[in-house]
Amino acid sequence: MSTLTTDRLILHPFREGDAEMMYRNWTSDEDVAKYCHWHKHENLDTTAWLLNMYLNEAASGFEYRWAITEKNNDEPIGAIDVVAITDDNKTAEIGYVLSKQHWNKGYITEAFKAVIDELFSNGFTKITAAHHVDNPASGRVMEKCGLRFVGYDKSIAKWGSDELCDVKLYELVK
Repeated sequence: MSTLTTDRLILHPFREGDAEMMYRNWTSDEDVAKYCHWHKHENLDTTAWLLNMYLNEAASGFEYRWAITEKNNDEPIGAIDVVAITDDNKTAEIGYVLSKQHWNKGYITEAFKAVIDELFSNGFTKITAAHHVDNPASGRVMEKCGLRFVGYDKSIAKWGSDELCDVKLYELVK
């Protein structure tokens, strides 16, 4: 898996030992989890399980998930990854999360642009993303990255739930 570098960030594969920082920085934060498909983690064991899944997927060849770190600090402050790939391997859906203390600094926009470039250079021809309608800041990130609004849909609000929520869909075609 590649490491991506931007002006202020380094995006690298997750590593053994990242669980505590993930838990501290975003997985245990209700405000961060509010518009994500997952509930906040109630304990470090849940985050350790998630990290183990990430590491196992990477060991099996999944190359499109990065820990987001600031250049001057190797502590993960968020994550960005491909959450779905079409059968023809041409369209990738991106998801991202960032610790609340780093919101409104342009970090996700910077990371997303780097991931778009990486995916296009690896043969993908379309990038998609979606956000909960009550989270317009995420839509602004998508627009700043060149994605355009294409419609509305319903999505599972939280994994393990049948509850649906309204989402806005965006895409960028190479």
